[in-house]
Order: sequence, then structure tokens, then C-alpha cells
Amino acid sequence: MTRLPSCATYIVAVVMLFLFSCGLAKTSGFVTHTIETGGEERATKVEVPASPTGPRMIIFALDGAVPAGMMDDIKTLQMPHVKELLGNDQGDGLFEHGYAAPEALSVLPSSTIADWASIFTGSVPAWDGIPGDEWFDRETATFFAPVPVSMTDVADNTKLVTDDLIGNELKVPTLYERLRVRSYVSMLSVHRGATFYTTVGPDSLSDLFRHLVRGTLMGREPERSLSGTLDRASVEELNKAIDEHGIPDLQVVYFPGIDIFTHAAEDPLNSQMRYLAHVTDGAVGQVLDEYRRHNALDNTYVIFISDHAHIPTMNDEKHRLGPDDDSSPFKAVAEAGFRVRKASLIVGDADKDFQAVLAYQGSMANIYLADRTTCPNDDDNCDWKKPPRFEEDVIPVVKSLYQSNRRGRPIAGLKGKLDLIFSRQPTPSGTNALPFEVFDGQQLVPIDDYLSEHPRPDLPELSERMRWLGAGPYGNRAGDIVLLPKACMNVPIENRYYFAGMTHYSWHGSACEQDGHIPFILAQAKGSGEKMRSIMNKFGGTTPSERKMTPLVVSIFGK
Repeated sequence: MTRLPSCATYIVAVVMLFLFSCGLAKTSGFVTHTIETGGEERATKVEVPASPTGPRMIIFALDGAVPAGMMDDIKTLQMPHVKELLGNDQGDGLFEHGYAAPEALSVLPSSTIADWASIFTGSVPAWDGIPGDEWFDRETATFFAPVPVSMTDVADNTKLVTDDLIGNELKVPTLYERLRVRSYVSMLSVHRGATFYTTVGPDSLSDLFRHLVRGTLMGREPERSLSGTLDRASVEELNKAIDEHGIPDLQVVYFPGIDIFTHAAEDPLNSQMRYLAHVTDGAVGQVLDEYRRHNALDNTYVIFISDHAHIPTMNDEKHRLGPDDDSSPFKAVAEAGFRVRKASLIVGDADKDFQAVLAYQGSMANIYLADRTTCPNDDDNCDWKKPPRFEEDVIPVVKSLYQSNRRGRPIAGLKGKLDLIFSRQPTPSGTNALPFEVFDGQQLVPIDDYLSEHPRPDLPELSERMRWLGAGPYGNRAGDIVLLPKACMNVPIENRYYFAGMTHYSWHGSACEQDGHIPFILAQAKGSGEKMRSIMNKFGGTTPSERKMTPLVVSIFGK
């Protein structure tokens, strides 16, 4: 499928409906016409002229890119367009014209929606209000699933396109709102405040949708994949917008196909390297060539950044801890005496008496509990604005999960599959949620204290990243309990597990080093690598969090 008109029908189906862990298409009511017709739409009501003298920047947002594979591709000349931009490799992340932070990290969970929200706001989930691909809002008793993981309901995924779901839920300004410059965004779900948005337009979503929910997409040939067609076609549209409206101050180029292809590839990490070489590099080259054609590249800053990476997993039901599986934490919560909400975006009136909610992130799960005194009987709807009781509501679930994992009771299928269980004292609505702590079998222990006794170098910056997830005004959106399955690369693949309603060859969402490390590269075609490193050193140096991208960009623009 190579012609845009014929493939566009299927391409944005991936953007809108990929249920697995790759948050894609676009947001906001103004986009409805764009999705119907393809092309671009103005996002702001007021024309913002490009600065004739100010800095320019391109941000290549590489969904799911694994830094080690990407750097290998660059250094072995498998990505010649990126390599030409960066120049000669001088070691330790330094290039002639760029700097690649060796150990940049995602926030938690290492999942699409939460991470892009942090990247393009400079905030963290407990403060920006976006805690994952799925979450439950206690204030409105609403379940959100912009990238469904525990279910196949796709209405919220569509709302990324039609109703600006992420823009409506974000509690902090976006990068575009902070900069107030002429900005174009291609495909990314976080675009509130941008000047123009570009995408490709579908006629129908049904065929590819059926493939997606059945798990029949396969990542075999990057050049001929639907993922590759999507990424290439989106670049064609953004280049058309540049031709029509001129070079912006800021251009964001989102490549969702990397993540899609990796999930579906039998050899995910090596397959992704082929995809980056055969699809991504060429698409990047098209954008860079467009800037060269407008004599605008030499002094343009360029950032390459990902939201998360990938951990290979077994693509089978044995390793999936699905909502209806015998090994499901849904069952452990029910065994603790709770009526558990069905894994569905919307539940009928007869099922609204639930006392517990689970949201899945792939390699993380969030559990929300009610104060059962507000809904003791069947058919009672709980008051979700009221926090659960710690001893009577939270601890019984924590113990049920812990005992199932250690001894196989009450849920035999969960034995040996969990890594860590986090919880905390509940806080009232309208107050900052407290940091999560680790349950050690007897009590909750501060994460730093636990790690001093049980070092976990495979879980980098665990305490800080868990605070970012849970400690803040919107920290209760991360739940009362957080589960990590055994998932890290130091665990044999046959002993890795994930929380999902479907199976894949790779997952992410964990606190592990493998899916938490991301590429974060700053370059300038005529700039020096030393200058790029000096800039990066102000925002984390060798180990920046992805949330540092927004303040870095704001600083470059002098805002």
C-alpha cells in the first residue's frame, strides 16, 4: 500500500484505534473536519506570525523508540539522515553537531499518554492529571481509556481526535501555550495551544480495527507495513502545511508507527532497529530536506525524544494477566470482598454499584477502592469522592494480592508473578495525595527505606518517579494501590508478565530500566556538539528526565 488516498483509510485507524500501548491521533473538536478530509486545520483562533529572527526548532517525537537500538543504527550508518545531522561520533553521547543524553528517563508509568503529557508540559502525572493510558477519576466516577489496555472499548481513543480528550484533562499549560509562538503539530495527542495541526484522513476504520482487536497485525516488513505508511504519509501532510503557511517557529513531528510495529514484531528490539533504519530515518530526512529547501535548517535546533522504550514479552495468554484470566488481580480484589468494576469504558446502570476499579498500563496496574460504608449493599452506588478507609478497605486488598503472589492463596494463578505492591494512606478529595510506599508483607515502608534493604538497580530513580506519579493534587488519579509485575530484563522472558486484555511481543509501562530509558538528543546542523551538551547539562546532563524537554525548549526560545 503506497498511494496516500488508498492507504489513508487504514492508516489513521492505527492512530485512533490502536488499543495496545501507543497513544496516537489527535485531539479537539476543531480536528473533526481534519480527520474527515485529511490535511491540516488551524488550532488557534488568532494568527501567530513566525518570528523573523528568533530560534526555530523541530521535535521528532519517536513513540516507543529504544535508545540502544537507535544509537546503534546511527553509529553503523543505518540512519544516514540522522547521522548526517549529528555529524561524527565523539563518544559518551557527544557528536560533532549534537548531544545524546546517555541515560534519559521516562516518568511513570512508562506508557504513551502519561509520558507525552509530561514531555509536552514539563510536569508530572500527579500534577498534570494524566497518570497513564487508562485511569479512574474519583471526582466524577469516570473511567478514561485514551489508549485502552484492559478492554476493547475505543470511544476515548476516538475522543483524542474529536474532543481534545487530553487537552481537556490536562491541568497545566502545554509547551505551545507557554511559548506562544507559531507552532505546527503533526499527529501528537498533546497539541492544545498549537497554531496548526496536521494529519492524514481516513474514509473507514472498520477493516484495520478488526485486525487490531484480534491481534492479527504482524511486524515483519517495515517498508510495507501499515505503520510505515502512516508515518510517511503524515510527513507528506506536514510538509504541505509548511509549503502553504511557511516554516513555523516550532514543528512537532510524531511517529506512532515505531511503537505499533514493535508491539507486533516477533523479534521486537531487532525489528524496531530495522524500522528505524528503513522507515523513520527516511521520514526524518524528508522533514530536514523541506527545511533545507526553505534555507531554514542550519540554525534550527532539532530534538529527538521518545516517551518510553520496550521490553520483549511472550505473546501468549499464559503471560497476560487479563481482567478475566485466572491469574487476574481483578479476582484477588474480588476475593478481598469488593464488587469490582467490569473492564469496560462504560458500564450499565445495573453494574454501577462497583466498589473497586482497575486500570491497566501494560507493565503496571492501578487499583482504586471505595469507602465501602457508602455502598455496603448490592445496587448501592459508592461515593467515590470519599477516600477508602485504610485498615478496612485498602489493607485487605493489599494482603490478598501479597498472599496470592507469595503463596498462591486466594488466587493460585497470581503466584510468583508480581514484583512490587505499592500503597499509601488515603487522603480526602481536594488535598495532595501522599507518596506511595512498598508493602513488605507486614506494613508499608517508604520506598527509599525499602531500597536501602533491597537494592534494585534495575528500577532507576524508583522513589522519585513514584512520587511524580502519586504525590500531588491529582495523585489520587493513580489509585490507592499500584502493582508492578515481574517484567525487567534481568528476569527470563518466560517469567515476565503484563496487565492487559490482549497479548503482544513487547510491552512497557513498568519502572524497569529497559522501558524507562529513552533517546533524548539535541542537535543543530551548524552548531557544535559541545554547545548542545552545555545546554543539556542545565537540564539533567547525562540523566535528564523526559519532563525536562519543555523547560529546555522554553529556555532556548528565551521565554
